[in-house]
Amino acid sequence: MYNDKNFKTAHPLTFGLSMVAGLGVILMITALAVGVIQPDANTYVIGMLLVGGLASFVVGVGGWLAVTRPFTHFDDITKPIDDGHGHAHEALPAGTDDHGHPVTVADESGHH
Repeated sequence: MYNDKNFKTAHPLTFGLSMVAGLGVILMITALAVGVIQPDANTYVIGMLLVGGLASFVVGVGGWLAVTRPFTHFDDITKPIDDGHGHAHEALPAGTDDHGHPVTVADESGHH
């Protein structure tokens, strides 16, 4: 089933920032590759390509961090989230452990 909400371009700002960061990585790899393959290449051009790629990467990652703020959204994995499909997690019946298995209690009165 197709879902527009989870499609990779559903959030154009974060998608664009990730593309900017990816372009920075590509520029840095290209600068390093040209520097290795062409030892007589213009070092100023290679240096500017590397610095431009680094700046693009920093802008993309920094912008993504500022927009999405992943450090403020923590999931509490001990509390289930209602997914809206009617599969709410009911409380476990009394006399069961955390997994729903029955718990047997030993008789401590000393009578057998």
